[in-house]
Amino acid sequence: MFDKLLSLLRARPRARGGWYYLGDGVGLGLTHFGRKIFLPASDDGMTPDIILRGQWEPHVEAVLRRTLKPGMRVAELGANIGFHTLVMAEAVGPAGHIDAFEPYPKVLPLLRRTLAANHFHRRVTLHEIAILDLAGEVRFAADPTQAGSAHLAIPVAAANYTEGFAAPARRLDDVLADVPALDLLRMDVEGTEGLALRGATALIARSPRLVVVMEWSPIMLAARGDVADLAAWITGLGFRARRIERNGRLTPIPATALPGLEHCDLVLERNAS
Repeated sequence: MFDKLLSLLRARPRARGGWYYLGDGVGLGLTHFGRKIFLPASDDGMTPDIILRGQWEPHVEAVLRRTLKPGMRVAELGANIGFHTLVMAEAVGPAGHIDAFEPYPKVLPLLRRTLAANHFHRRVTLHEIAILDLAGEVRFAADPTQAGSAHLAIPVAAANYTEGFAAPARRLDDVLADVPALDLLRMDVEGTEGLALRGATALIARSPRLVVVMEWSPIMLAARGDVADLAAWITGLGFRARRIERNGRLTPIPATALPGLEHCDLVLERNAS
Protein backbone atom coordinates (compact mmCIF):
# COMPACT_ATOMS: atom_id res chain seq x y z
CA MET A 1 0.00 0.00 0.00
CA PHE A 2 2.82 2.40 0.85
CA ASP A 3 4.48 1.95 -2.55
CA LYS A 4 1.19 2.53 -4.34
CA LEU A 5 0.58 5.66 -2.30
CA LEU A 6 4.02 7.03 -3.06
CA SER A 7 3.44 6.48 -6.78
CA LEU A 8 0.18 8.41 -6.52
CA LEU A 9 1.82 11.25 -4.65
CA ARG A 10 4.71 11.43 -7.12
CA ALA A 11 2.46 11.39 -10.16
CA ARG A 12 1.70 14.50 -12.16
CA PRO A 13 -1.06 16.52 -10.48
CA ARG A 14 -4.56 16.19 -11.91
CA ALA A 15 -6.67 19.15 -12.88
CA ARG A 16 -9.32 17.96 -10.42
CA GLY A 17 -7.77 18.44 -7.01
CA GLY A 18 -4.04 18.03 -7.55
CA TRP A 19 -1.32 16.57 -5.35
CA TYR A 20 2.45 16.57 -5.12
CA TYR A 21 4.98 14.41 -3.31
CA LEU A 22 7.32 16.76 -1.44
CA GLY A 23 9.76 14.17 -0.08
CA ASP A 24 10.43 12.97 3.47
CA GLY A 25 7.11 11.13 3.53
CA VAL A 26 5.02 14.29 3.02
CA GLY A 27 2.53 15.08 0.26
CA LEU A 28 0.69 18.28 -0.57
CA GLY A 29 -2.91 17.81 -1.63
CA LEU A 30 -5.89 19.95 -2.52
CA THR A 31 -9.32 19.53 -0.97
CA HIS A 32 -12.40 19.47 -3.18
CA PHE A 33 -13.12 23.01 -1.94
CA GLY A 34 -9.70 24.30 -2.99
CA ARG A 35 -7.71 24.35 0.25
CA LYS A 36 -4.12 23.11 0.55
CA ILE A 37 -3.52 20.21 2.93
CA PHE A 38 -0.27 18.47 3.90
CA LEU A 39 -0.56 14.67 3.95
CA PRO A 40 1.41 11.80 5.53
CA ALA A 41 2.46 9.42 2.74
CA SER A 42 2.57 6.48 5.15
CA ASP A 43 -1.14 6.78 5.98
CA ASP A 44 -3.52 4.16 4.56
CA GLY A 45 -6.64 5.87 5.89
CA MET A 46 -7.27 9.52 5.11
CA THR A 47 -4.50 10.24 2.63
CA PRO A 48 -5.73 8.05 -0.26
CA ASP A 49 -9.25 9.53 -0.10
CA ILE A 50 -7.94 13.09 -0.04
CA ILE A 51 -5.51 12.41 -2.89
CA LEU A 52 -8.11 10.77 -5.13
CA ARG A 53 -11.25 12.75 -4.28
CA GLY A 54 -10.21 15.70 -2.16
CA GLN A 55 -12.67 14.48 0.48
CA TRP A 56 -12.74 12.91 3.90
CA GLU A 57 -15.94 11.90 5.68
CA PRO A 58 -18.26 13.88 3.38
CA HIS A 59 -21.26 13.05 5.58
CA VAL A 60 -19.60 14.80 8.53
CA GLU A 61 -18.52 17.71 6.34
CA ALA A 62 -22.11 18.18 5.16
CA VAL A 63 -23.37 18.48 8.74
CA LEU A 64 -20.59 20.88 9.73
CA ARG A 65 -21.31 23.16 6.79
CA ARG A 66 -25.07 23.13 7.49
CA THR A 67 -24.57 23.88 11.17
CA LEU A 68 -21.83 26.48 11.25
CA LYS A 69 -22.36 30.16 10.51
CA PRO A 70 -19.93 33.10 10.27
CA GLY A 71 -18.76 34.30 13.67
CA MET A 72 -19.34 31.05 15.55
CA ARG A 73 -17.03 29.69 18.25
CA VAL A 74 -15.85 26.08 17.86
CA ALA A 75 -13.71 23.56 19.72
CA GLU A 76 -12.27 20.59 17.84
CA LEU A 77 -10.87 17.60 19.72
CA GLY A 78 -8.75 15.42 17.47
CA ALA A 79 -7.90 17.82 14.65
CA ASN A 80 -5.43 15.32 13.15
CA ILE A 81 -4.14 16.54 9.75
CA GLY A 82 -6.82 19.22 9.65
CA PHE A 83 -9.34 18.33 6.95
CA HIS A 84 -12.37 19.20 9.07
CA THR A 85 -10.43 22.09 10.61
CA LEU A 86 -10.27 23.62 7.12
CA VAL A 87 -13.99 23.00 6.57
CA MET A 88 -14.90 24.71 9.84
CA ALA A 89 -12.44 27.58 9.44
CA GLU A 90 -14.06 28.41 6.11
CA ALA A 91 -17.54 28.18 7.61
CA VAL A 92 -16.96 30.44 10.65
CA GLY A 93 -15.06 33.02 8.62
CA PRO A 94 -12.66 35.65 9.95
CA ALA A 95 -15.11 36.70 12.67
CA GLY A 96 -15.31 33.18 14.09
CA HIS A 97 -12.73 31.14 15.95
CA ILE A 98 -11.69 27.51 16.39
CA ASP A 99 -9.69 26.03 19.25
CA ALA A 100 -8.20 22.88 17.70
CA PHE A 101 -6.65 20.20 19.92
CA GLU A 102 -4.23 17.53 18.70
CA PRO A 103 -1.53 15.69 20.73
CA TYR A 104 -0.07 13.31 18.09
CA PRO A 105 3.53 14.39 17.28
CA LYS A 106 3.44 12.60 13.91
CA VAL A 107 0.67 14.78 12.48
CA LEU A 108 1.29 18.06 14.28
CA PRO A 109 3.95 19.37 11.83
CA LEU A 110 1.56 18.68 8.94
CA LEU A 111 -1.33 20.38 10.70
CA ARG A 112 0.77 23.47 11.45
CA ARG A 113 1.84 23.71 7.80
CA THR A 114 -1.74 23.27 6.60
CA LEU A 115 -3.04 26.08 8.80
CA ALA A 116 -0.19 28.38 7.72
CA ALA A 117 -0.57 27.57 4.02
CA ASN A 118 -4.26 28.53 4.16
CA HIS A 119 -3.65 31.66 6.28
CA PHE A 120 -5.90 30.39 9.05
CA HIS A 121 -3.51 31.12 11.93
CA ARG A 122 -5.72 33.98 13.15
CA ARG A 123 -8.99 32.07 13.19
CA VAL A 124 -7.57 28.75 14.50
CA THR A 125 -5.67 28.37 17.78
CA LEU A 126 -3.78 25.07 17.85
CA HIS A 127 -3.36 23.40 21.25
CA GLU A 128 -0.83 20.55 21.19
CA ILE A 129 -2.44 18.65 24.05
CA ALA A 130 -5.07 15.99 24.73
CA ILE A 131 -8.43 16.80 26.30
CA LEU A 132 -9.66 14.46 29.06
CA ASP A 133 -11.47 14.65 32.40
CA LEU A 134 -8.26 15.06 34.42
CA ALA A 135 -5.06 17.01 33.90
CA GLY A 136 -1.69 15.27 33.73
CA GLU A 137 0.61 13.38 31.39
CA VAL A 138 -0.88 10.37 29.60
CA ARG A 139 0.36 7.66 27.26
CA PHE A 140 -0.97 7.16 23.75
CA ALA A 141 -0.67 4.28 21.28
CA ALA A 142 -0.96 4.48 17.50
CA ASP A 143 -0.87 2.37 14.35
CA PRO A 144 1.93 3.79 12.14
CA THR A 145 -0.12 3.12 8.98
CA GLN A 146 -3.19 5.01 10.25
CA ALA A 147 -2.67 8.70 11.01
CA GLY A 148 -6.05 8.88 12.74
CA SER A 149 -5.46 5.96 15.10
CA ALA A 150 -3.71 7.64 18.06
CA HIS A 151 -5.66 6.81 21.22
CA LEU A 152 -5.31 6.82 24.97
CA ALA A 153 -3.34 3.66 25.69
CA ILE A 154 -5.12 0.85 27.52
CA PRO A 155 -3.65 -2.35 29.03
CA VAL A 156 -4.89 -4.52 26.14
CA ALA A 157 -4.16 -3.12 22.68
CA ALA A 158 -4.03 -4.56 19.17
CA ALA A 159 -0.66 -5.74 17.93
CA ASN A 160 -0.58 -3.13 15.15
CA TYR A 161 -0.49 -0.25 17.64
CA THR A 162 3.29 -0.22 17.76
CA GLU A 163 3.88 3.52 18.20
CA GLY A 164 3.69 5.11 21.61
CA PHE A 165 4.10 8.62 22.92
CA ALA A 166 3.39 10.74 25.97
CA ALA A 167 1.30 13.91 25.86
CA PRO A 168 0.00 16.47 28.33
CA ALA A 169 -3.73 16.33 29.03
CA ARG A 170 -6.06 19.01 30.37
CA ARG A 171 -9.77 19.55 30.90
CA LEU A 172 -11.65 21.63 28.36
CA ASP A 173 -13.22 23.55 31.25
CA ASP A 174 -9.75 24.73 32.27
CA VAL A 175 -8.33 25.51 28.83
CA LEU A 176 -11.43 27.40 27.66
CA ALA A 177 -12.39 28.90 31.01
CA ASP A 178 -12.55 32.39 29.46
CA VAL A 179 -14.75 31.39 26.52
CA PRO A 180 -18.32 32.64 27.17
CA ALA A 181 -19.98 29.85 25.18
CA LEU A 182 -19.35 27.34 22.41
CA ASP A 183 -21.53 26.94 19.35
CA LEU A 184 -20.08 23.62 18.20
CA LEU A 185 -17.86 20.90 19.63
CA ARG A 186 -16.41 18.39 17.16
CA MET A 187 -14.80 15.26 18.62
CA ASP A 188 -12.98 12.33 17.07
CA VAL A 189 -10.69 11.09 19.82
CA GLU A 190 -10.81 7.31 19.51
CA GLY A 191 -12.96 6.40 22.48
CA THR A 192 -12.22 9.23 24.93
CA GLU A 193 -15.18 11.37 23.85
CA GLY A 194 -16.99 10.58 27.11
CA LEU A 195 -13.99 11.57 29.23
CA ALA A 196 -13.64 14.82 27.28
CA LEU A 197 -17.32 15.67 27.83
CA ARG A 198 -17.06 15.01 31.56
CA GLY A 199 -14.17 17.48 31.70
CA ALA A 200 -16.28 20.16 30.00
CA THR A 201 -19.40 20.30 32.18
CA ALA A 202 -19.11 23.99 33.03
CA LEU A 203 -18.53 24.96 29.40
CA ILE A 204 -21.48 22.83 28.30
CA ALA A 205 -23.69 24.41 30.97
CA ARG A 206 -23.00 27.93 29.72
CA SER A 207 -23.43 26.96 26.05
CA PRO A 208 -27.21 26.51 25.61
CA ARG A 209 -27.00 26.39 21.80
CA LEU A 210 -24.13 23.90 21.74
CA VAL A 211 -24.14 21.30 18.97
CA VAL A 212 -21.84 18.31 19.40
CA VAL A 213 -20.64 16.43 16.31
CA MET A 214 -18.81 13.33 17.44
CA GLU A 215 -17.58 9.90 16.56
CA TRP A 216 -19.52 7.25 18.49
CA SER A 217 -17.88 3.85 18.85
CA PRO A 218 -19.33 1.81 21.73
CA ILE A 219 -16.46 -0.68 21.49
CA MET A 220 -13.82 2.03 21.97
CA LEU A 221 -15.91 3.91 24.55
CA ALA A 222 -16.43 0.73 26.59
CA ALA A 223 -12.67 0.40 27.09
CA ARG A 224 -12.79 3.62 29.12
CA GLY A 225 -16.15 3.52 30.88
CA ASP A 226 -19.73 2.27 30.94
CA VAL A 227 -21.40 3.25 27.64
CA ALA A 228 -24.96 2.98 28.97
CA ASP A 229 -24.04 5.27 31.87
CA LEU A 230 -22.45 7.74 29.42
CA ALA A 231 -25.57 7.72 27.22
CA ALA A 232 -27.80 8.35 30.24
CA TRP A 233 -25.52 11.15 31.44
CA ILE A 234 -25.60 12.84 28.02
CA THR A 235 -29.39 12.58 27.98
CA GLY A 236 -29.49 14.06 31.49
CA LEU A 237 -27.73 17.15 30.14
CA GLY A 238 -30.68 17.66 27.81
CA PHE A 239 -29.10 16.40 24.61
CA ARG A 240 -30.89 14.31 22.02
CA ALA A 241 -28.89 12.20 19.59
CA ARG A 242 -29.17 11.81 15.85
CA ARG A 243 -26.98 9.54 13.73
CA ILE A 244 -25.33 11.03 10.65
CA GLU A 245 -26.16 8.80 7.70
CA ARG A 246 -23.86 8.43 4.71
CA ASN A 247 -25.98 10.86 2.70
CA GLY A 248 -25.63 13.48 5.43
CA ARG A 249 -29.18 13.10 6.70
CA LEU A 250 -29.88 12.73 10.40
CA THR A 251 -31.77 9.86 12.03
CA PRO A 252 -33.08 10.27 15.62
CA ILE A 253 -31.62 7.66 17.99
CA PRO A 254 -33.22 6.92 21.40
CA ALA A 255 -30.82 7.18 24.31
CA THR A 256 -31.45 3.54 25.17
CA ALA A 257 -30.22 2.49 21.71
CA LEU A 258 -26.91 4.35 21.88
CA PRO A 259 -24.89 1.59 23.62
CA GLY A 260 -25.86 -0.93 20.93
CA LEU A 261 -25.01 1.18 17.89
CA GLU A 262 -22.29 0.19 15.47
CA HIS A 263 -19.43 2.64 14.88
CA CYS A 264 -20.96 5.87 13.54
CA ASP A 265 -21.03 9.66 13.85
CA LEU A 266 -23.61 11.49 15.95
CA VAL A 267 -25.05 14.95 16.34
CA LEU A 268 -26.08 15.93 19.86
CA GLU A 269 -28.42 18.89 20.30
CA ARG A 270 -30.61 20.19 23.06
CA ASN A 271 -33.30 21.40 20.65
CA ALA A 272 -33.00 19.12 17.62
CA SER A 273 -35.53 19.82 14.90
